[in-house]
Amino acid sequence: MKRSSASGGAASLVVIAGLALTSAAVADPMAIVAPLPPGAYPVGCSNVEQDFSRVQPGETAQQYWEGYPSGSRERYVEQLLADPGNVLRAGITIPDDRELFVDRATSVVEYDFLVCYPTGAGNPYPDYPLPTGNVVPHMQRGADPPLWPDSTSRWPVLLFSHGLGGSPLTPEYLNPLTRLASYGFVVIAPFHGDPRFADVNIENLSDALYAIVHFPTYVEMQSIRALSTTVALDMLLADPRFQGRIDADRIAGFGASLGGETLLLQVGAKLTVSIGLSSKQVIADPRLKAIVGYVPYFGQLFFPAFGRDQNGLDGIAVPFLGISGTADTTAPVGPAIEGVQRLGGSRYLVTLEGVTHHFDIPSTNDIFTWTLIATAAHLGDRGARVQLARMTNVAGGGDDRLLIDYTAPALPFLPGEVDVVEYHRDLTDHYFMTSIPLEIAALDAGSEWLRTGTEFKAFALGSGLGLPACRFFSMPALSPDTHFFTINPVECNIVRASPLWLFEGFVFEAQPPQTDGNCPADRIPVTRLYNNGMNRQPNHRFLTSKSETAAMQAEGWILEGPVFCAAP
Repeated sequence: MKRSSASGGAASLVVIAGLALTSAAVADPMAIVAPLPPGAYPVGCSNVEQDFSRVQPGETAQQYWEGYPSGSRERYVEQLLADPGNVLRAGITIPDDRELFVDRATSVVEYDFLVCYPTGAGNPYPDYPLPTGNVVPHMQRGADPPLWPDSTSRWPVLLFSHGLGGSPLTPEYLNPLTRLASYGFVVIAPFHGDPRFADVNIENLSDALYAIVHFPTYVEMQSIRALSTTVALDMLLADPRFQGRIDADRIAGFGASLGGETLLLQVGAKLTVSIGLSSKQVIADPRLKAIVGYVPYFGQLFFPAFGRDQNGLDGIAVPFLGISGTADTTAPVGPAIEGVQRLGGSRYLVTLEGVTHHFDIPSTNDIFTWTLIATAAHLGDRGARVQLARMTNVAGGGDDRLLIDYTAPALPFLPGEVDVVEYHRDLTDHYFMTSIPLEIAALDAGSEWLRTGTEFKAFALGSGLGLPACRFFSMPALSPDTHFFTINPVECNIVRASPLWLFEGFVFEAQPPQTDGNCPADRIPVTRLYNNGMNRQPNHRFLTSKSETAAMQAEGWILEGPVFCAAP
């Protein structure tokens, strides 16, 4: 009898699933995105004028920019500066924490910074040539003020952290830095000067023995990096030449290689500080609203950057986009997958097939398109947020593939919007969702149903912004804890007629897909999946994540297609 009832319930849900199958195979027209062209603005930069006659025979200016010592003699960009009084500089007082700062605790470390920003077509400042063949565009000299495209706009800030052993003037970083400024960002970049603190370079970053032998100074170097990016923001926001023209509420970060780790440490991630993989927080700066990491360093499989199993990333909810190369052995994709999956909030990982640890020229448009859409999406552009939630790759260029995605609901909620929160019960391996505040509070107070970290927006009952969602609860003969939701009147009537389901009422409103099965361009599809009656107990999930949807299909769940269209 029990088997018959369960089988009948599963069969009735297969009928329901069939109603949605026509939309399951419809391709999303917003999945493939046209590459963004270079930015519309010319770029100006702050003063980094240098006296290259100070470079001794056998040396290069780049060794000073990057901080490589000559024996016991320290080299840093400040030693070449021709006009240090007009360069953005700051002294960083290192905290008295010997676990993080083995050699430099309580000392003051000097840092120099480069700022590049959008300027007008009439900017008269000449480009500044560098011995590498590159130029610093429209560079200020002396006490020249920055020149802006207009007299009133406030511009978003992008904190740029270069990779290990690099510098803002090293060609592989100067080019992307200035391109990002051309999109309308005020980009500030520290000269990290990593070799001043640790004898580690990019070639031996993946060498386990080397890392262990040099571990205390390696921890110190990583920790000082996070302090320097925080001080960079402090200085920029307080500088009278910039503070009136930047938007302090729109700050994002772009980190290359170790720079990706640096920005995660800045927002509160815990750094691995022992061979036993214990971890510790360096700083917690709440000002970054989004982070993009290009070939971001999450450590090695045997030695993660953020503690055992990357658990130092638990609780970090700052939106993060990682762009990793599948052939990268220095910053391998495996630890990045583990790390990104531990993040809360919006999180994405895009892979570039066959790319190693370098800036991949064929993927240039892919890299900047993903970066620009991701930062805009989390700096207040809700249209970009929808695009990010729906895109899978950029047309042309390299072979970019979306591996992990989840777009959290945008804050603040607009009038009429409600939060739908998903839970999972280990005992039955079932999922449930609710928008009812008292129910959410009760579930959060318990230990049997746990949040999955997935949410989406619906609308309040009576708002008139969508169709009412029918909520059903399974009778004991069918399942002990399954709910079913639909805004489809036909589905609702079918299930209401079944003795195996109890109609609990209408719980929220949601917009339906269009007749072609897709959602409007300003909405995020919510896809329904059915567990195919696993363990003779039906259950459904409602997801906005394409990667999680694919993972459920791989486990045998049936794709039923978009059933709601959620606000971003």
